[in-house]
Amino acid sequence: MPMTFYLLAVLACAPLVASALAKGWDWAWGERPRGILSTPVDHALTVVQALACLALVLSGAPAALLAVSGLYAVMGLAVLWLRARRGRADCGCWGRSRSGRLGYPLGFVNLALAAFAGAVAYLAEAAPGLAYLAQTPPGLAARVLVFGAMAVVLFHAMVIMPVYRPVLREYRLRADRYRPWFQGFPDLRPAERDA
Repeated sequence: MPMTFYLLAVLACAPLVASALAKGWDWAWGERPRGILSTPVDHALTVVQALACLALVLSGAPAALLAVSGLYAVMGLAVLWLRARRGRADCGCWGRSRSGRLGYPLGFVNLALAAFAGAVAYLAEAAPGLAYLAQTPPGLAARVLVFGAMAVVLFHAMVIMPVYRPVLREYRLRADRYRPWFQGFPDLRPAERDA
């Protein structure tokens, strides 16, 4: 798969990776899933998401992206079915740190991601025949580097930020108690040029 299509494939995998990272973090800390799925089914879905994205990284083949597309399609259809049967329930898609609701938009987004991933896989398969798209496929090190960079950014966005936002708020509340005391020391006040 040429590098351009690999970058598009990683973009298509980003929601799966974000979900697997957030739910995996909760799983590692013994948190119960917050969605309507049972715990074993939720854990199995998390493992399948991680394995599908890992297969794409290790193989770099369009067939692995077709598996990701199939996974999105199954999840989209399942969300639409569950929404019709159970109403708007918490889907638990993003772990305990972020809430998500079962709804028709979520189902259609999953189906759109399935179509996007399938189109990228189809174009990547056809790329060797198209002279203007012919590029050398990225090596394993480049694929791991791109995927790892995306995983670090998503881990920060899905796990670190939601966990530390309340801590930062608490810190600010506690620090505000000392603001009048701090104002009593003119040497410690920031100078006009520093502010």
